[in-house]
Amino acid sequence: MPSSHIVLKEEIRMLGAAQIIIGLIHCALGKIWIYLCLDQSASFSASYLPIALISGFPLLSFLIYVISGSFAIAAERKPSPRLLMYALWMNFSSLGLSAIGLLLTACEITLFLLQDEIIQWPHKSGIMLSMYLWIFSTLELVFANTVTGWIKKANNHGNNTM
Repeated sequence: MPSSHIVLKEEIRMLGAAQIIIGLIHCALGKIWIYLCLDQSASFSASYLPIALISGFPLLSFLIYVISGSFAIAAERKPSPRLLMYALWMNFSSLGLSAIGLLLTACEITLFLLQDEIIQWPHKSGIMLSMYLWIFSTLELVFANTVTGWIKKANNHGNNTM
C-alpha cells in the first residue's frame, strides 16, 4: 500500500447516515415548532419563550448535520486528504452546534420547569418538542465526536485502518 492511501472504518458511513437522519428529524421538529407557535401565538407570547426556536437552532442544525453526514459518507467512500479535512471541519461544526443546542434546550426546559403559572397544552407540546431536540442533539454530539476521532486517527496514521 502506498503511504498516501487512507482507509477509514466502514462504520463512518453508518454514522454519517445517522447524522443525516438526525438533521432531517431536527428539520421536522423545527417545522412542527413553527406551526405550533404560529397557530398558538396568543398562549406562547405571555408565559412561554421557545428559546431554541427563536434562535433558529432546529433549522440551522438541519443544514449542518446533513452536510456533516454527507461529508462523512463521502470521506469513507473515496478518502482523500482534502475530503477528510472537509469532513473533519464539518464534524467540528456539528460538535459545536450540538453543544450550543444542548445549552439552549436545557435553558428552555429549566425556565419552563421554574414557572408557577398554569400549564396549557401548547406549553406541554412545546416542551416535549424541546426534549426531543435535546435528545437528538445529544445523539449528534456523540456521533460527531466518534466520526471526528476516527477521521483524526486516519489522517494522522495515513496508511493504517482506522
